[in-house]
Amino acid sequence: MNRNNFLVTLWKCLKTNSVISPFVGLGLAFWLPLPLIGLSIWLGGKSVANQMLSYQYSTQSYLEANHQVKVNLSVAVIAIKAEIKEKGGFTKVTIKTTDSAIKNLELELPTTDIAALEAGITKELGLDLTTVKRLTRYQFVD
Repeated sequence: MNRNNFLVTLWKCLKTNSVISPFVGLGLAFWLPLPLIGLSIWLGGKSVANQMLSYQYSTQSYLEANHQVKVNLSVAVIAIKAEIKEKGGFTKVTIKTTDSAIKNLELELPTTDIAALEAGITKELGLDLTTVKRLTRYQFVD
């Protein structure tokens, strides 16, 4: 009850005060503090944003982009064509499959030796050595 009386007394005092009464009468008593409130929110938000942006995050444990992904495909192989480039020291291997999504696979192996080449193809495709020998056709290219 005392609080209510205090507010009524304060209101009457503000209405009769010659300096403040024009603001109260026009409703400016509500609008005048708004720029101060906006300025305080802007400065407070700016300081919080600066603090958050200056925080150092450790991204090394979350982002590892230097690792290669190994994908195992199970496809039915029709033919393997190996173009051995002796001057370059590598072999380009083209694999034809019966799969509807993947028709051709291409590999480059860093060898020109036929035994090492067959071992590399068996390792990459997951086939046995006799199947690779049966399906592979070799071509020597300069």
